[in-house]
Amino acid sequence: MFGLPAGLSFVLFCSLLGSLVGDTTLYHTIALSLTSNLAFFAFTQAYKHLSYAPEDMFSPTRDEPNPISLGQVSLLNARIGLYLSLVIALVSPFALNRVNVILLVVAVIFTVALYHPNIRFSNRVMLSLSQRNFFLSAFFFLNSIWAGLQPPSVIELFFPLLFITSFYLLFGFEEARTASPQQQTTQFWLTLISSILIISGGITFLLLGPVPYWIIALWLMLAAIQLIFARSVQTGPIPSKHPLRLKALEIAGVVSFLVYLIFRFINLN
Repeated sequence: MFGLPAGLSFVLFCSLLGSLVGDTTLYHTIALSLTSNLAFFAFTQAYKHLSYAPEDMFSPTRDEPNPISLGQVSLLNARIGLYLSLVIALVSPFALNRVNVILLVVAVIFTVALYHPNIRFSNRVMLSLSQRNFFLSAFFFLNSIWAGLQPPSVIELFFPLLFITSFYLLFGFEEARTASPQQQTTQFWLTLISSILIISGGITFLLLGPVPYWIIALWLMLAAIQLIFARSVQTGPIPSKHPLRLKALEIAGVVSFLVYLIFRFINLN
């Protein structure tokens, strides 16, 4: 119901990249921002399932089954989980700073607008993307950045934010194209977003001066290993390559960022 562990790599990728950009050296602040992000992700998924439960009883979604409409989770337990995850998500920002609190309030309002039955912004094409919503990626990223003592400058913030949002915009477009082949996204938009992703990604890691190049090499190597392994164990028809590649990059990025943070922690102590 809370989208975990399927969405864990999504939250970790955005949060850890935000910690790197924010150059956070206090590891309790990284833990607090990560806790807040995970709790808020759980809140969004629980709220979405609660909002869509009546509809999913009659027309269930194959790609993302609703445990409430399937009878696996009761309404009472779902509501308890919803409020509990929201409380956890709210407590952590108060231990950080005001900007984190403001970010969370804005994110809660947007989530309600996204899934509330009377509003349903999620019915719009740009906002109907799956768990890896580009708005959530921006929130997790910014929430982790402002957990640091010294937030980066506008330039240092702009390109990493552009990188993370374009990455998940591309991810969402590719997932939508795989799920509904008849609704093809124009090649122009895919090319534009891919170009923005590559340029902003290159500038991002040039701005992250302390990050050694071997971390980027490790990232690409782990992604390649995942893709080779996925192809070797694939027995049925080969799925679309693009979401698979992006997912491999996401997971490899999480592992690489964690390795770097662990090494930095060891060096500081």
